[in-house]
Amino acid sequence: MTEMEHQLVSMESDRRRVRMPNQKEVGWLFLGGGLVASALSLLRGRRGFTDLAVPLGLVGVGCGVLLQQRQTHMEAAEENITAALDALDPLARAQVLKAVAQDQLARLPGGGD
Repeated sequence: MTEMEHQLVSMESDRRRVRMPNQKEVGWLFLGGGLVASALSLLRGRRGFTDLAVPLGLVGVGCGVLLQQRQTHMEAAEENITAALDALDPLARAQVLKAVAQDQLARLPGGGD
């Protein structure tokens, strides 16, 4: 196989690849699918437990996936912030923490008073 043929085969296989959704997209798909299925069940007049168990289960799974993704994101941010603070001397670390705390308190409703 020549170099040109190898590149054509490689390009065709790249086009056929399907992008894998990330964890956040999967969570929103489960949540949205569960809400749509719940609404359709209610509109059809099906209000029994068995009619709503699967759609509400999908909503629960979607929420669980989104909360897990949020927790992972928060842990990564905490690690990055801790590493950056550890690189500072104690006085600089205290000043940075004070500035961040004041900024966050000012963002709260009634916190800028």
